[in-house]
Order: sequence, then structure tokens, then C-alpha cells
Amino acid sequence: MTKKTDATDMNFKALVKQHIETQALSEQGLARMQSHSIEAPSIDSDSVAMAQSRETETLAGDPTVRRASSNWYLLRLKSLVALAASVLLLVLSVQWYPEISRQGEVGGSRGLAVSDMHAKIANEVAKNHIKMKPLEVQTAQLSQLRAYFTELDFTLVSSSRIDDAKQMIGGRYCSIQGLTAAQIRFVDPPQSVTLYEVQYDKRLYGEIPIIESGEAPIELVVRGVAVSIWVEKGLLMATARSIE
Repeated sequence: MTKKTDATDMNFKALVKQHIETQALSEQGLARMQSHSIEAPSIDSDSVAMAQSRETETLAGDPTVRRASSNWYLLRLKSLVALAASVLLLVLSVQWYPEISRQGEVGGSRGLAVSDMHAKIANEVAKNHIKMKPLEVQTAQLSQLRAYFTELDFTLVSSSRIDDAKQMIGGRYCSIQGLTAAQIRFVDPPQSVTLYEVQYDKRLYGEIPIIESGEAPIELVVRGVAVSIWVEKGLLMATARSIE
């Protein structure tokens, strides 16, 4: 009876000891976990800001980064300058046509505005007038001019805008925008006046005032030369005279 009781006491004591050891191990493990948690470094916003600042300073001190930044600003500046120049050229092109001083719009019922083609015709006529190349035929008679200009696709005619005070002295071949034309020279003291006649091709020359319809000629000043352009008797005509 005594031996059995002693054995039971020993087993009970062993179980109590095992429980105590297990509990101690658990508490130690928990303590270690809490210790690790406390010792873990914390991350705050100030540390992040300082790290970013140091990184920025490092990049700013890098020559490669400085060169890249400088090149970017230079390209940006060039782009802005090019844009400003383009805007300036656009404004100037709207206000001024090269070598052309426009003197208003075409009168008459249709009120045709001066077009680029009108300006090209005026510029070509003014050049021919300034050069004053030698006459190919000298005559004061329209019939003799007709006899000379055999390579034209039209017949020379007189113009109502050339008054009797102007004396015909001759003529020569020329061209207006690629079509063969006649240049007829007059003397209107104290200056010379040149009359140009060419076949009127509406597809090439566009709308030109017809004086028989009461429309006023196009009036332009080109290279110091006053130019008038109109259609009369089915022909495109133009006169040029130097401005005093």
C-alpha cells in the first residue's frame, strides 16, 4: 500500500515538474519575441526625408546629371526661341507681301481682293518694265506690230486705258507666268509706259477684273513701279510706269 502510494506521488511530481518547465519555456519564448519586437528599428518620416535629401545632393553633384540637366534646359530654350520666331514670321507674312505694296482691293461689282497670282503678275510685269530691254520692232502703228508678233496665239488690240497722249514707239516679246506675251512701249513725257497683252486663261490667272463690265483694274505698287491689271477684249492686259 505504501509502495503504491509512493509511486503515485512520484508520477504526480513528474507531471507537475514537466508542466512547470513547459510554462517556463513558453514565458521565455514570449519574452524573446517581445525583446525582438522592441529592438526592431522604427522608420519615421524624418529619416525618409533626410535620405531623399542626401540622394538629391548626390545626384546634383554628379557631372553627368548636371550635363543632362543643362542640355535639357538648352533644348527647351531653343524650342521657345524657334516658336517665337515662327509666330513673328507668321505675323509679318500676314501684314506684308514680299516686294508688294497693296493699295486696297479691286473695285467693281465683284469686289475681287488682290490674290497671290495678281501679285506674281505685277511682280513679273514690273521686272520687265525695269529692265527695259531693247525693242525688237520700232513702230508707231498697231498694224505693223501685228505683222511682227506672229508667234502669239491672239491678235494685238488697242486698249481704252492708253490715251492718245501716249506715243507708241515699238515692242518686243515677253512672257507672263509662262505664256508668251507682247510688251508694247509708249512714251508719256517725261516717262515711259509699257503695256502687256497676253491670252487670258482663267484657270491660270484666276479672276481678273473685266473693265467692259464696269470693274476697276487691280492697282499695285511693285519695286517702285505702279502696275494696273485688267481684262479687256478677251485679253489680260497690264500697264507699268515708274513712280516719280
